[in-house]
Amino acid sequence: MEKALTLVYIIPQKFQKKRLNDIKLSMVKKKIPNASILGPDVTHIVSESDSYEQVLRFVEEADIPEEAEIVSTRWLVECLQQSKIVLVLEVHRLKKIKADNVISPKTTTDQNYEWACQRGARLEHFNKKFTVDLELLQTHAEFCNEMHSQSRALAFRRASCVLKTLLFPLTHIKQLDGVKYIGGHVRKVISDLLDLGSSPEVEEIKFSDWFRKMKLFTSIFGVGPATAKSWIEKGWKSIEDVRNAGHPSKDWRIVWGLAFHEDLTTPVSRQEADRFMDILQCEAQNILPGTIITLTGGFRRGKSNGHDIDILITHPTDGAELGILSKLLDVLDKKDIILSGQRMKNTFSTEALNEESRSMHGKFDHFEKWFGICKFPKAFQHPTTPSGCQSSKEDSTEVKDNKNSSTHSDPLGLPFMETQLTRNSNNLSVPLVSVKTDLKHRSNVKNKSYISNTCVYEGEGEPHVPSTKKFKHEDCSEKEVVEMARPQTDWLARRVDLIVTPYSQYYYALVGWTGSKHFNRDTRLYAQQVLNLRLTSHGLYDMKKQEALQATCEEDVFRHLNLTYRDPMDRNC
Repeated sequence: MEKALTLVYIIPQKFQKKRLNDIKLSMVKKKIPNASILGPDVTHIVSESDSYEQVLRFVEEADIPEEAEIVSTRWLVECLQQSKIVLVLEVHRLKKIKADNVISPKTTTDQNYEWACQRGARLEHFNKKFTVDLELLQTHAEFCNEMHSQSRALAFRRASCVLKTLLFPLTHIKQLDGVKYIGGHVRKVISDLLDLGSSPEVEEIKFSDWFRKMKLFTSIFGVGPATAKSWIEKGWKSIEDVRNAGHPSKDWRIVWGLAFHEDLTTPVSRQEADRFMDILQCEAQNILPGTIITLTGGFRRGKSNGHDIDILITHPTDGAELGILSKLLDVLDKKDIILSGQRMKNTFSTEALNEESRSMHGKFDHFEKWFGICKFPKAFQHPTTPSGCQSSKEDSTEVKDNKNSSTHSDPLGLPFMETQLTRNSNNLSVPLVSVKTDLKHRSNVKNKSYISNTCVYEGEGEPHVPSTKKFKHEDCSEKEVVEMARPQTDWLARRVDLIVTPYSQYYYALVGWTGSKHFNRDTRLYAQQVLNLRLTSHGLYDMKKQEALQATCEEDVFRHLNLTYRDPMDRNC
């Protein structure tokens, strides 16, 4: 055996610890020299990696002896099997990857744009193992809330968004050369994931007790990072610790969020959302024929479940929607669907636009809305379950949908007549009665809608102020709320947001409430920085000219922004 002529150095990265130890023990038994460091006498460098370029990320190229062979583990295994140093063949050598062989975004897709709104990002993509860890780093940075932590969080989100647009699985770091928003920190994390299978930074955070507690406490409805940190400082480690401490809170969300934590952290299914939508649509038709109800948020982007249900409400005649929210809530309360919630009046004004134009961190919008917690019968989770609505003979609207209308027993204990709806490609529940009004409105909207000091409305009338009537469970004490949350057998608590918008602002609201959050953020920055326009969920405005650009469909919104239209499924950045 050529002991004096052979010295093997094993690069430890990518080896499982036990496997590496076993190999070294075998080398001792077979009398194959093993170097503890990479020095000038090393003749063979062994790596579990599959490319020369990856080896260079583990060791400095200058440290590699000029005549040293860089080989795969296969060569060393053959040496051990034959109890001698075998000849290095081409099959053993690690290959140098030529630039021409590296798949890059430039040669496979034209998605390497600066703005997220210019790229399509779907729920299903090739690089989830990278985006999951980058988004964990984003969450950690948001929790820290220190100097520069928000910019770090944004950097991780932007990088994740870019990876979602790649039309191939990432296998080599060089594939990201020249790609926007892949900075040094992100490259290091991705390189670790490629070379080691995991990122030490990510693994440290995953197993951090502080991060685990922050994730747990911020999962409570109404609890943000500041409150979560204060609870950790008190020594609380679990939901039960908070409950047992009798933590008093003036925030109704935390009271109900603590009591119903298990329900509210159980994902809401699309099936449940559709059942609730059917109830809402039917009742809306009883109140105001022609009302349009739209399921937005993650469900509209193709998600099969979510943490809440966001629903947009409008009517083809601007101003007709005023007052419908209070009436809908009254009906839901009578059906014992509402547990608790908060109503907000429409506060839109041109002054609000000017204030928000100084910062991208202003309020999301100024629509009249209600956000709260509702009872969903567990039967909602089954597709054959009727939804529950009793239509009045005078006001009900029947929409043909290849189904037969039939009377069912409401899972909440009330008989109802199932209302048939047509659902278009944008997941809008649109009653056919609204079609003619819709077209008529579209021809007149440019001339009739205008901005008042408090809201946008059409024709004569005053802005609507929500009713102050209290609901059945609204004045429950904390003790009563806790008692109500005792394990139920037939219903779950679910978070619901109801947003009312004038039809003249509807399609901008639809884009805004569809999301994603990062898609909205980048679209608004793009409008401001590239087009010098102000985009909100209320409209697109030229602040200098004090003009609003009208939209009669989502495509109009994208057209006004000089953007290619993106289907909701492509807005998952």
